[in-house]
Amino acid sequence: MPATGRSLLRSGDQMDAGVFPDHSEAVAKQGSKMPTIDDFIRPREWVSDFVSEMGKVLRRWGEERYVPMRRQVDEDWREHKIVEPLLKEVLVDLGINAAFFPAEAGGTEMPEPMTVCAVMAEELARIDSGFATACLCSVWGLMPILLTPHRNMDLCMEFGPRFCGDELYVGCHAMTESDSGADVENFGRMKGRTIRTTARLDGNEWVINGHKVWPSNSGKAADLFVVVCTTRKGSTDPNDFALVLAPADSTGVSVGNPYQKAGMAADLNSDIWFDEVRVPKRYRFHGPGDDLKYWKRAITMGNIGSAAMCVGIMKSVYEIVKKFTSQRVVAGKTLKEHSMVADMLSEVAVCIESTSAWMWQYARELDHPEIYGWDPWDERFVLKSRGLALYASTVVERVCSRAMDFMGSYGYSREFDVEKHWRDQKVIGIWMGGKGLKTLENARYWYDLETL
Repeated sequence: MPATGRSLLRSGDQMDAGVFPDHSEAVAKQGSKMPTIDDFIRPREWVSDFVSEMGKVLRRWGEERYVPMRRQVDEDWREHKIVEPLLKEVLVDLGINAAFFPAEAGGTEMPEPMTVCAVMAEELARIDSGFATACLCSVWGLMPILLTPHRNMDLCMEFGPRFCGDELYVGCHAMTESDSGADVENFGRMKGRTIRTTARLDGNEWVINGHKVWPSNSGKAADLFVVVCTTRKGSTDPNDFALVLAPADSTGVSVGNPYQKAGMAADLNSDIWFDEVRVPKRYRFHGPGDDLKYWKRAITMGNIGSAAMCVGIMKSVYEIVKKFTSQRVVAGKTLKEHSMVADMLSEVAVCIESTSAWMWQYARELDHPEIYGWDPWDERFVLKSRGLALYASTVVERVCSRAMDFMGSYGYSREFDVEKHWRDQKVIGIWMGGKGLKTLENARYWYDLETL
């Protein structure tokens, strides 16, 4: 890798250049004991040294390779000429794609998968949450066949060499549909009856027909689709819920142009059409009942991973606003020494600490059923982790907005990157059913709702 690029706080280049007075000597004296992002909650007894070091590697990579071209990535939303080589460095060279594949298939088979995902999500989102999404969603949809005790070894052995090889190979969890939207995820009430993408068995092949929209890595990024579908349109029978693999180069698969979004440019989102797409019968993950059962574990991981991404964004904002308010002088003293600003700074720290504590507890519970008594695919995990995802998406939006309030025009300027996090974070609150479904499902768990 090349020599270290600019610091994450690119705004510091401008501060030292005289945009506003430099009080770095005074700050150094009083700030040498100031906490850093590594002082926020991350239980050392729960996160191994190896996983922590992995996080540091991702952080160094991000600061050296990604940050210098981060703003160029925002303009690369259509072609991905900049993003694709960066994806290769993380997914292939740094081994993110291989992390959860079994060793026999060329993977590294990381233990405590939710803990590993949380560290990955947090560190990558601190740099760019859109890029974090593209990286993690490459294997997210495959979790029902990668993780024990419900691993599908035949599929792992077939696709492992592609995901764990030397060339970039990207996955896509094709879930959302244009007509039903979050109803696909709202299985507790809709029970799959609104899923319009179908898979019918014809001899030794599944024939897929349907339309998906908005999945991460859709566009022209994905090499393999995990298709959420039904074997009988309109059915509420859990046995008819199906997860079927469809390689992107299969006859009948077509994708649209990527949507230009307000943020998360590093993640391609578009339409996918399946027109009489034929794939081998073995490409169904597990079969009747079990597809839905183990898919719920992936949804829970998505909820907790979303919260980890929010933590990463908030930690970046913490770094930016701490430096800004330590160097910006108003009315003869640094900005952070004003009571109104101190109130904001305290709120940022409280939001990070509270989200981190909650997120790490749920990650621990999911990784250790022998302690907590619930299988990782238990639907109760889906419901209660919705509350975590809801809270995290609410406070990260608050943190970004509050920081911008007190940075004024600097916060609104692309030069300081808070506005990027402000744009990017909004999608986290929208995806996986949005705040509406997250609220309802969390209430279902805690209050046993009967009609909602």
